[in-house]
Amino acid sequence: MTAHESRPACRVGVTAEDLAREADRAVLYGAILAVQRPGVKIKPHLADAVADLLPAVRAYLEGEENELAAYALEYAHACGAEAFLTSKRKA
Repeated sequence: MTAHESRPACRVGVTAEDLAREADRAVLYGAILAVQRPGVKIKPHLADAVADLLPAVRAYLEGEENELAAYALEYAHACGAEAFLTSKRKA
């Protein structure tokens, strides 16, 4: 069995950069979920990163125009989830 065969098909050809972006998206999704549902349980391995990003995501989703909100948008753009974040923002 080769190294490729021991990986799920969805992971074949995935780079370390791809995995890092995926992890960053998971943190962003966790922060969005925590804003929408206070008290939600976040997976332990994501909890600290979600807590760090939470103020920025909250500011963005509440429509604030400040550095925190701008950071959330930059973070989302960097991990390929800008459209998802903007779709969650209050009108």
